[in-house]
Amino acid sequence: MKKYIVFATLITATIVLPIGWLLGDSLGLSFIAQENSLISPFVDQAKEKRLPLLKYGIENLQNYDFQPSSIAVKEIIGGTADYSSYLFSYQTLEKTMTGQLNVPSTVQPEDGYPIVIMLRGWVPAETYITGAGTKSAAAVFAENGYVTLAPDFFGFGGSDVESTDTWEARFQKPISVVELLETINNNPRIKIDEENIKLSNESDDKHIWAHSNGGQVALTALEISDESIKTTLWAPVTAPFPYSILFFSDEHDDEGSEMRKWLSLFEESYNVSDFTMTQHLNQLQGSIQIHQGTADDAVPVAWNDEFVEKIELENEKRSESTDSAKLDPIEINYFKYSGANHNLQPGWNTAIQRDLVFFNSP
Repeated sequence: MKKYIVFATLITATIVLPIGWLLGDSLGLSFIAQENSLISPFVDQAKEKRLPLLKYGIENLQNYDFQPSSIAVKEIIGGTADYSSYLFSYQTLEKTMTGQLNVPSTVQPEDGYPIVIMLRGWVPAETYITGAGTKSAAAVFAENGYVTLAPDFFGFGGSDVESTDTWEARFQKPISVVELLETINNNPRIKIDEENIKLSNESDDKHIWAHSNGGQVALTALEISDESIKTTLWAPVTAPFPYSILFFSDEHDDEGSEMRKWLSLFEESYNVSDFTMTQHLNQLQGSIQIHQGTADDAVPVAWNDEFVEKIELENEKRSESTDSAKLDPIEINYFKYSGANHNLQPGWNTAIQRDLVFFNSP
């Protein structure tokens, strides 16, 4: 009897296995991997999820291959007896970015003009013109001997279009700032007509001024650049990502509904801490000055109160560290202006004078 059972089993296997093999292969359920190794039908064979934005995480950007280019002057767009304003361009992320360049009328210093990179906050695309959000402060710096460069950012002014991916467009901004700094470091001369304008690439002669969301961009750029640059921040957005963008989403026509959906999808794939500037303060260095109006209805005072506390905590960690490679404490100045709004009115003149003192100090 046993011989008949064994024989029947062999016959069944001979018929069923080839049929099953053919059917399984036609349905994409082959038990043999392409490398001819046997795999289990219970193993999830789904392709690994692509994470194209992971390269924009702050730690990953610290190893980014920043590319310098050169600054080209396109045309004169204004000025006064104290300075001339030009439309300039440079290459970043293999695209063209434009912006406003101010050059003082004063005699060019032997080592080159000190510079201020000007980073604006949010401006509606339909009303934006080159220099919007920065031109008033830039004028004061230019009148006091600084060359100022205010990038438009992609999608604004004469710049190339920004990424169609909203998150990528956001994460690319600090890269463009660092590549502008690298351009100045590597190609510090600007040709205007027949004159060569020299920019100082000494670290003490480089500065950053930023307003509102430009503050978040500036701080992220400092964390990924490994540079110590004197930076002044006016009503900066320093709340952690993504809360910092959700806070403003109620101003959208749908009161933030679409933004919350996109954020939910983002958080399914990524750890938001990788993209959060406040989670990487251990990489921040240099001197920072913050101005905040107490009547600001766009950036709550509490955001910068808490940010300064985080800086102080980071400084405590550094003072207690025995690591020989530790960074120096972050120098922080924090000024509040009673009754001042998001543009620091009526304390604007006081703030800009404090910045001149800050930039001119050793």
